[in-house]
Amino acid sequence: MDKKTKVEFEKNRKETSLKAMYFNRFLLIRYMSALFFFSNLYWFFTLVMSRSLTLVIPLVLMIIILISVAEQVRMYGNHSNNVKYTQSCFLSLFAVNVALIPIILLTPLFQYLYPFIVDQTSSRLIVASVLVGGLAVSGFILFRLYNIRHNKDWHYKRLQRFENAMN
Repeated sequence: MDKKTKVEFEKNRKETSLKAMYFNRFLLIRYMSALFFFSNLYWFFTLVMSRSLTLVIPLVLMIIILISVAEQVRMYGNHSNNVKYTQSCFLSLFAVNVALIPIILLTPLFQYLYPFIVDQTSSRLIVASVLVGGLAVSGFILFRLYNIRHNKDWHYKRLQRFENAMN
């Protein structure tokens, strides 16, 4: 391998590493998007089998999540810290969880939202606990997105050190 090829190879390797590092700032967010997508998919299919019209809720959430995922995939070639669709997605997930908690605890709508679960106080509390967990995850992701947008995340500091070392 001649010297010019080695230099070009090294430059491409560094650029690829940098691109991957920018993309990995959102790794946890992509995993949580997948978690929410598949949990809503499961909820959607159980509502379809139960013939409940409330299947619209998880369906809309899955569409919102897919738009967010598409935004994240596009970021591989174009690193940006402004992910408005991803932020809107997690705000939507947060808002739906906030709305569902009092509905399932205080109204008879529990059986329409979760017809595959026996309507008992313990069942309502378990579902409410899962929704509170969803609130915590959504809140944490929103906090992380805020830090990324303002370049206050740990990965950004690591990226800066790597870029400085490359120069």
